[in-house]
Amino acid sequence: MTSSVIPKKVLILAIVLPLAAFLGIQLADQDFEAWGLVLLLAGVLCIPLLLKWHHPFLVFCWNLPMTLFFLPGNPSLWMAMGFVSLGMSILAMVMDKETKLIHVPSLTWAMIGLVLVVLFTMKMTGGGLGLRSLGGSSFGGRKYFYILFAVVGYFAISCRRIPSAEVNKNVAFFFLPGTISLLSNFIYLLGPGLWFLYYLIPVDYVLMQAADDFGGNPYSLRIGRVGGLAVFGTTVFSYLLARYGIRGLFAPGKLWRALALAVVIVLGLMGGFRSVLITFALLFSIQFFLEGLHKTRLLPAILAVGLIGFLALIPFAQKLPLAVQRCLTVLPIEVNPAIRADAKGSTEWRLQMWQSIIPEIPKYLWVGKGYTTRGSELYLTAMAGRFGIGEGHESSLASGDFHNGPLSVIIPFGIWGALAFLFFIGASVRVLYLNYSNGDPSIKHINTFLLAAFLARVIFFFFVFGAVHTDVPILAGLVALSVSLNGGVCREPVAAPAQPAPEPVVGARIRPRRWVPVRA
Repeated sequence: MTSSVIPKKVLILAIVLPLAAFLGIQLADQDFEAWGLVLLLAGVLCIPLLLKWHHPFLVFCWNLPMTLFFLPGNPSLWMAMGFVSLGMSILAMVMDKETKLIHVPSLTWAMIGLVLVVLFTMKMTGGGLGLRSLGGSSFGGRKYFYILFAVVGYFAISCRRIPSAEVNKNVAFFFLPGTISLLSNFIYLLGPGLWFLYYLIPVDYVLMQAADDFGGNPYSLRIGRVGGLAVFGTTVFSYLLARYGIRGLFAPGKLWRALALAVVIVLGLMGGFRSVLITFALLFSIQFFLEGLHKTRLLPAILAVGLIGFLALIPFAQKLPLAVQRCLTVLPIEVNPAIRADAKGSTEWRLQMWQSIIPEIPKYLWVGKGYTTRGSELYLTAMAGRFGIGEGHESSLASGDFHNGPLSVIIPFGIWGALAFLFFIGASVRVLYLNYSNGDPSIKHINTFLLAAFLARVIFFFFVFGAVHTDVPILAGLVALSVSLNGGVCREPVAAPAQPAPEPVVGARIRPRRWVPVRA
């Protein structure tokens, strides 16, 4: 027995020790390609775990702000996990004939429509796969892949049903990882020694904070906007509504839930984005209506508290943190004049950009402009803006960032993209509504939130702010989670589980039945 064990140990040491030495040398030289090799080896070792837990891990990664820096284009982790999870689900179906994947025909056709529009636009605009990250000369093609990977992720999440015992856990997995975005701001505060972590955590949430420190505000005012707090507040706000519902948040004896909601709202406003306040109001109002609370005594109570809070806010508005004041500029109250000017300038910048791009719609009606842009065009527009030759919004137009939902569809993808996107919206709302109306009563509050969140996002997309390449993953994730939780589409009402008969109390006195003679 000893002779059979020793060669295995020698073989393992012969492989592991040189590999460990090689990786140690590479990491000591700060060779980040070695980090990619380490993560690749870790992924190989995790294959047995992924075979069993790939679906919950994908749900966890969907809103997790983490990038794979060692891959071309620095894709997000959820993109890679979408392919891995879908591949393993298909493999499980092939290996086990009894395994059935969930299929919703209307959503399948909607996803196929989005893919066809993206591929058609890539072909007709000549961008193709000539991306900068893959050695090409064009920029902006990354946005195509957000939509394509969102389609893959939808099928990967929706094809498997989440067991009823793991519903609450998966809801937490889906929403709460977004709180890690706050880590981006902490890394910045801790100094350059930890900035290498931005290889994993996106830097997007700290840009406003850095702009304040380096004089990026045109009014020379340190607003103190913490972008991670905006995402943190929105994420936890969504989780609380999904986990408990509004009825559960204000349930008697659960005061801590309402207090937690209030704290989360305040933290979210510290991000300084007006869109956060609008999102809170939209989501809360729609879910309040869908839960039928507008017919209860909670409606006048909420209105009274809101009115009292608004009146109490008026005299103290200018004493609040500047980031919160910037969020409150959507309300008719007096705030710091510089904050009001900053918000007004942002709005005027958007209006000017929209006025210049709307006349271009007929030009891109049948064949969209696409996303890919030559590097020389981006360089020239950036230099023109820096020296005051061109308009300040020309660089955003060149990169396809229109800060407007409908324009982000019609300009890059034309009329075909608009039709495909509207079909996707309609099919998703139908599925969400059927699951909300006919789903399992035990997850009624979750189905209510998913419908409310989808509707709030669509309204926000069309009337406030939107970008199709970032909104499609959000919307696809919501509808995919609904399909996975409900096992498809609930076209007929799901009966509530039968309540078991009460068990007899131990030690209770059993009264004998009285015998009554039966007359012939």
